[in-house]
Amino acid sequence: MKYLSVVLSSAALILAGIALYKVSTGNTAAKTPMVKSSSAEDSLKSASSLKVGYVDLDSIDAKFDFYRSKTEAFEKKKEGLDRQLNSAYQQLDNRRIDFLKKGNAITQAEAESFRREYDQQLQELENRRRKIEQEVQQEAMIMRDDIFKKINDYLTGYSKERGYNYIFSYSRNANIFLYQDAAFDVTNEVIIGLNAAYPKTETKK
Repeated sequence: MKYLSVVLSSAALILAGIALYKVSTGNTAAKTPMVKSSSAEDSLKSASSLKVGYVDLDSIDAKFDFYRSKTEAFEKKKEGLDRQLNSAYQQLDNRRIDFLKKGNAITQAEAESFRREYDQQLQELENRRRKIEQEVQQEAMIMRDDIFKKINDYLTGYSKERGYNYIFSYSRNANIFLYQDAAFDVTNEVIIGLNAAYPKTETKK
């Protein structure tokens, strides 16, 4: 039985904050002349001057080595803590079973004493479990923020260097596109760049 309920989000959730990346152009509404658009054609010309791309978050999830090594180490740690808790619960339950095997030989005083001790130890285990769950959840959030920052920082430089105005995200589980042209897919470039910028050897075990 598993006692830790915290499950690390997938990359699609970790990267939700970059579902839409826009490169700032430095223009503000105050600098924009108050003139009416001459026609829909002007809007189309403006839109055609934008450079856009998209990344497949599922591929980043599978191929970004730093992310994978971080999540694998995190899952191993979580599984180890879960095994420790499971063993502690099992040992306490075995004590209860062994005590009950005495049957009619158990006096009322012994039963009351055992119940108090058992309840106290069970409560201590529950407190320990909640504390570990909170620590694991906090560690997952810190890791998520760190991975998000690395990807966001890389995309900022990548987009400015290559002149992108927008980089969208695509995922099978969180897809906002009805159609995407593979010509605008920059996923492989981004993954290669991420793996070069953040090698998995950074992972601390």
